[in-house]
Amino acid sequence: MQISNQKKYKFQQIQKQELNFQLLDEHRVFVTGTFAAFTEDVKQQIKQNNGYFQNLDGEKGWIIPINNYQNLITNLRSQQTEVFIKQLPQLLQKLQNLNMKEIKYFENGQLITLKYDNIISYEQLDKTLHDTLYQYQRDCIKQGLKFNGRILIADDMGVGKTVQSLALASMYKQNWPLLIMCPSPLRLNWQDEIIHWLKIHKTDIQIINCGREGIRMNAKIVIVSYDICSKIKENLMNRKFQICIADECHYLKSPTAIRSQACVPILRQCMRTILLTGTPALSKPRDLFNLLNIIRPDIFGNFKEFGYRYCDPKLSRFTKGIDFDGASNLKELHFLLTNYIMIRRLKKDVLSQLPEKRRIKIRIPGETSLVKQIGALLKQLGNIDIQQLINKDTIFQESSKDQSEQLITINSILQKCYMLTGQAKIKAIKDYISTLIENQIKFLFFAHHQDVLDAVQEYCIQNDIQYMRIDGNVGIEQRHLNVQMFQNNDDIRIAILSVTSANYGITLTAASTIVFGEMHWTPAIMMQAEDRAHRIGQVQCVDCHYLIGDGTLDDHIFNKIENKINTVSNFIDGQKQNLGAQEFTANEVFVKPTSKVTLISNKCETEQQEINVQQSIQTFTEDDIEEIYQLLESKKKLQDQSFELEQKDIQQENIQQNNINISNQIKNQCASLKTQLLDKYYSGNKIKKEVIDDEKEFNKIQMIIEKNDIIKFAKPQKLSYEYLQSRLNVDSKSTEQGQKKLLIKLTNQQSKSKIIDQSLN
Repeated sequence: MQISNQKKYKFQQIQKQELNFQLLDEHRVFVTGTFAAFTEDVKQQIKQNNGYFQNLDGEKGWIIPINNYQNLITNLRSQQTEVFIKQLPQLLQKLQNLNMKEIKYFENGQLITLKYDNIISYEQLDKTLHDTLYQYQRDCIKQGLKFNGRILIADDMGVGKTVQSLALASMYKQNWPLLIMCPSPLRLNWQDEIIHWLKIHKTDIQIINCGREGIRMNAKIVIVSYDICSKIKENLMNRKFQICIADECHYLKSPTAIRSQACVPILRQCMRTILLTGTPALSKPRDLFNLLNIIRPDIFGNFKEFGYRYCDPKLSRFTKGIDFDGASNLKELHFLLTNYIMIRRLKKDVLSQLPEKRRIKIRIPGETSLVKQIGALLKQLGNIDIQQLINKDTIFQESSKDQSEQLITINSILQKCYMLTGQAKIKAIKDYISTLIENQIKFLFFAHHQDVLDAVQEYCIQNDIQYMRIDGNVGIEQRHLNVQMFQNNDDIRIAILSVTSANYGITLTAASTIVFGEMHWTPAIMMQAEDRAHRIGQVQCVDCHYLIGDGTLDDHIFNKIENKINTVSNFIDGQKQNLGAQEFTANEVFVKPTSKVTLISNKCETEQQEINVQQSIQTFTEDDIEEIYQLLESKKKLQDQSFELEQKDIQQENIQQNNINISNQIKNQCASLKTQLLDKYYSGNKIKKEVIDDEKEFNKIQMIIEKNDIIKFAKPQKLSYEYLQSRLNVDSKSTEQGQKKLLIKLTNQQSKSKIIDQSLN
């Protein structure tokens, strides 16, 4: 009986004996490998070297002290087994080399040496600037000083990388003039930030607008775009800048790109080089190499060594040679990055006041004829795994000469499907936008293809909806003006944005809802797009709605994004992350507007709405309270809660007294609920526990229950019963508990009096 190739390959994998060693930190080594390699003799050797078994974020292996590493290797080799051992690179065995005050590397056959003898203390930072920084931003500057001004600042988007880099650069004024490289649309933004933070006069800042423009000798700061850098490379090299900031440095990830070939030598030769990006690796470790080569060319000077260690090389299926699109030894890479190259903090870690993001997958129908075309095209791929193809970043790019004929055909098919996916969703996108507008929600709309963006713009014009648009055809000044209009004009309900042209460099915190009509296949671009609203200055919870077209390419693209985020976060943040999106249909997320604002879908039956006050309070869960908090933060202050005691009308006085009685009952019930919630969630999320424990916030909830009819929302938001129920189901232990729902009923004065009378009876 013959074994299939796939089964044979798996069988060979099981039989393969291989041990891999990777560095966890200065003191520990992590040992992993194939099952067959861990024989009883190998395990015994590990234990004799003080090793112990550990499960690290789903990856199982053995941990040994680094001092015992060499002895273990010697003992394993002395056994003369067939186990293949992947050792630590020599550089990692000599950690002191990574902290040298001298950097040596070869540039075009010439040895370059950068010496760092001067010691600058953080106390030299301008006091006014110091006082404006958060503590984590001060920590970044201290880390930058420790790294001698050569650092990759990879903080999460919206945390404040600009001010951190300027503050750090201000510590090295002896190395000025300062060169700033950035994408073209950000040049004006950098000028404004420099004037604001460093108090430098505008005349001391030069923005280079074209390749024919010379560099002023008296300029303290020179700002140039990446594209212009390639045109004036020789002038920049001859000027010999000693300090440089490169914003959105992931633009330089490709060693073969023209901008990289122009900018990397300039950045590498600088005494101080500060790289900024919220997405240091767009989808895989190989994206990171060029940036590491800029900061520490003495450590990461050879891609081949880097690729074989951290990119899990394999023979390519489509091109001749080795495929370095994989990921390996991620824990070791994370250690090197965080200890010698990079500083990175997530919003959730440093900005407790910044609301969380919530992602929702919303299933929408696609136009039947176009969905059929997509299906027919995908059938042409035969038995090829579509998800595996989409996970290759090159699949949507233009075909090159070195690609096989098969791959060119696959590219063409998937590109066509990607275009048809957007077109198939246009009608459903318009319907969804209509629902948002009816619910008086201000939002950002992202798409990739021009026909989708044009369709949304045309819809806005036809329905007299005020909008602004930013795509690749919008100039820098108009782009800046559009952003200001959207931020300051409540009548502009929608920002129509290109996901590739408007995913960076702009702040759109006037909206807290983001709708992705189309997705980009690169996770970093999607995360950057989300963070146009989710950044400093945002006071509401940011809701990201991913519109997934049935029968289209969307599910595959979404899965690719989630898989890549999982991989990147593993070696950048040290732990696996995912999108965590819940899935709904369009009808389940929003309901049609009613005469009064409500949090309950019209689908709820009348008898469910008439449930008494005590029952509605007892069905509250921690998720319900979190929902109320988020609504409270995003709306105007509550109007006065009490009735006028001076009112002469006896009926009003009776209502007031009745309300006080009900208030006392509710206060007791709230206190009981609070105790239950604290007991239930004490061992859970600390932040949520603190929120529940906040008396003032809890009293706000009580006020909502007591006097629902006087809540006035500036921007009404209607959440359906299905949505609230799904939030409850996350924590529910039974179907019955999952059916519990939040009930906040808004009534007029007459209906409230009736409820109070019923309660008293």
